[in-house]
Amino acid sequence: MSAENPRDGARLRAERKKRGLVVADLAALFREVAPARVAAQLPTRKNIERTIRGHESGEHSVGPRYRLLYAAALEIPEDELFGDQASLPGSPWRDDTLDGAFTPDDEQRLVAASRRPARTDLAVVTSLAAVLAAQRRLEDIIGSDALLAPVREQLATVEELVRGARGSIRPKVMDVAAQWAQFAAWLNASSRRLDEAEHLYDRAIVWATEADAPDMTATAWSMKGHAAWLRGAVGPMIGLSQVAAGEGRASAGVRALAAQQEARGHAISGNADRTERGLDLAHVLTTEAAERPDQEPPWIYFFNPELLTMQRARAYLYLADRTETAVTLLKAGLAGMPAETRRSEWCAYYLGDLARAYRTLHEDTEADRILDEVETIAGQTDSSPLRHLVAGLR
Repeated sequence: MSAENPRDGARLRAERKKRGLVVADLAALFREVAPARVAAQLPTRKNIERTIRGHESGEHSVGPRYRLLYAAALEIPEDELFGDQASLPGSPWRDDTLDGAFTPDDEQRLVAASRRPARTDLAVVTSLAAVLAAQRRLEDIIGSDALLAPVREQLATVEELVRGARGSIRPKVMDVAAQWAQFAAWLNASSRRLDEAEHLYDRAIVWATEADAPDMTATAWSMKGHAAWLRGAVGPMIGLSQVAAGEGRASAGVRALAAQQEARGHAISGNADRTERGLDLAHVLTTEAAERPDQEPPWIYFFNPELLTMQRARAYLYLADRTETAVTLLKAGLAGMPAETRRSEWCAYYLGDLARAYRTLHEDTEADRILDEVETIAGQTDSSPLRHLVAGLR
């Protein structure tokens, strides 16, 4: 990210999304709004698109020419678009999605705490939790890639706090730090940076264990199982999920997520009986979680019975003669999702499951219709894994 303002990329991406533009649209707009002298010096549209992606991912800083183009295309004054977040040069903490929950005073407090971690207090922990909660929901809108760079910088500050925190505040610091490590791991896994994801999940487990935070400990074990699934490593997927589901002090929702994942591992192995038993256990735990939502941790805000319905369908896709049932379950689960959730990067993979099921049933028209929706979400979130999914199923 730009050394002057590490949050430029996330801001630019968010403003583009608000207007319903994909990167190609914005590149075309640049040519329309550019003064003649600037337009003559612009590269090809494909090169402009690569530059925009570089700005949004944090790989390139935004120079004066492109600042002018962004301001004109997005119809936001340049000082407002780039200047209002630069009050603390180099700070990765400013986020437009916080809606007053995180103030400049909070930012100053975090910067000061990173310089003197031993002075970390409850206000710092509260600020960290506020930023993290906002960024979880921001990721639903803009995808994982755009947040990798700022979260990496933020996590570096969190590490400083972990090294310096002491006394009665330390368990609280370790608790929120474990959540940050888990979120960073999830972003890397979603972007298929699996080695880094597993390293960060290990860090989350260590920090959560010190904090005696069973919900996060179980979550991190479960998410290591998810990374194993992405690798195609079924044995570790099942074993790690069992560890998470066996954490008796964890919430029902956290254990439900682990139980369904273990069940999917058994489905991949061809064991239908163990698949059904695991999914039934996940159903019982999901019902328990719905009855006591106040006991669920904030990072599984997305979990609900509709999601479990889709997870059952995903397991069935690995079993013979269950494809039609999987289609019914996927359609029901997706229909119950809020519109903004259905447009998220993570939910698009369930749309991909539905398209795959339609392909298996030779219902290619339906498969292509669903893939059009996935392709739109891939463009909106600039998700390379989703693009690969679409290409494979085309």
